Amino acid sequence: MLRLGNVFKRPLAVWGLVSLLAIPTPQAKSQCATQQKTPDRTYKLLREDEDWSFLRDPSLRQDFWDPIKYIPLRSNAEDSYMTMGGEVRYVWEQVGNDNWGQQPFMNGYFNERYMPYFDLHYGSHFRTFFEFKSGVNSFRVPGPRRFLELGTAGSCNWTKVQAGRLELEYGSGRLIDIREGPNVRLSFDGFRVKSKINAWQIDGFAVRPDVDNFGFFDNEPNSQIGFWGMYATRPLSESVSLDSYYLGLSRKNATFQRGTAGL
Repeated sequence: MLRLGNVFKRPLAVWGLVSLLAIPTPQAKSQCATQQKTPDRTYKLLREDEDWSFLRDPSLRQDFWDPIKYIPLRSNAEDSYMTMGGEVRYVWEQVGNDNWGQQPFMNGYFNERYMPYFDLHYGSHFRTFFEFKSGVNSFRVPGPRRFLELGTAGSCNWTKVQAGRLELEYGSGRLIDIREGPNVRLSFDGFRVKSKINAWQIDGFAVRPDVDNFGFFDNEPNSQIGFWGMYATRPLSESVSLDSYYLGLSRKNATFQRGTAGL
């Protein structure tokens, strides 16, 4: 359940601006129709960004995993399909003199991460994305340390509305990151509006960071912190991009805001 309080009312003007900018013009649509899209087979850090719809063409199926990347849900409806995927990661970590010498021995253990997902498309404008995340420490002394996406999309110039448990990654990862290094990635509860307007990618979001608990399906949003803002970026060349953002962080008794632009 999402708890949207006063902290999420501030960026309503941002959502309105994004919605207006996201309406594609007829000229943009005609340019999009003439583009030849090259199939992208790369796995993304954010798996919801992957697009396997090109596998509707049987001649493009060449990988062992292609049969589960495009599973038709209805006959005679190529844009109604399901994609299955996931990640299994094992990392051996070894620490000497843990806890500032209070454990004067070599502490070695496995970090295990399991992240299966199911991406269901019900036509060209409606989609649900389910991703499950499990992070476990095995053999660590004295024990372990301390997701649902709904979206709509078009084809070239598009707008997506996502709600539920989200992962955020912007810029080089120094500002907002999914935290790929630790065993449990960082997630948020809230909603996000994503828009592609010609060369611009514009996102607006209002979320609360999740508190990772030890049980099953028991993570909950931190009710003391609200995080919201807008992030816009566009490529200027193959190696240079222009990024601009405005962010707000609200704690129980304080609010911080920041905006900037850079290359």
